[in-house]
Amino acid sequence: MKIIIDIIMFILMLLEFSRGYMKPIFHEIIGILLLVCIIIHLILNRNYIKNIFNGKYNLKRYIMLIVNSILFISLFLSMIFGILSSQELLKFMNISNMTIINLHKIFAYISLIFMAVHLGLNFNLMFGKIYNKINKYVMYIIELVIICYGIYSFLKLDILKHLLGIYGFSILEGNIAVNICRYFCIIIMITLIINFVWRKNER
Repeated sequence: MKIIIDIIMFILMLLEFSRGYMKPIFHEIIGILLLVCIIIHLILNRNYIKNIFNGKYNLKRYIMLIVNSILFISLFLSMIFGILSSQELLKFMNISNMTIINLHKIFAYISLIFMAVHLGLNFNLMFGKIYNKINKYVMYIIELVIICYGIYSFLKLDILKHLLGIYGFSILEGNIAVNICRYFCIIIMITLIINFVWRKNER
């Protein structure tokens, strides 16, 4: 159940970053679905939340807590600012403020980055068994291609400027499939790099 919800969340997140290729109402519907999945995800992982203040903390656990906290806060703020800038479903709550729209976009991109970091820290737990069954040389080639295209996409889409709020969902090239592929490779690139560093420090 947990992995299914995680996969659905991942897909919805990719679709959310394709806002420019769809009508606002679809972006908002997907956002609501994502919010529902986040709530379900938190319920399924309630034991982790209950035990935050229990037990001893080492460096690894501190890092996990910080990353998870930033991810949760950024997602929460992105959702709130998204609701306050709704153009269709909840437009009665729209306060017509460009600052709110920009904050929605900034926190959305922060969420994107920290979701990738979160996946990197939990990669072995989530996908370790499947990953180890695939030929390692085949995986090296796949990872190299994804990392290279991820770096290209990160630069092409000017992700840093998105994070700084210089502009939002304004770079439109090709079609929605190309856009999804680029964001997918950006997320997986960061995930693979974080997982590599994480595994090195565990040895």
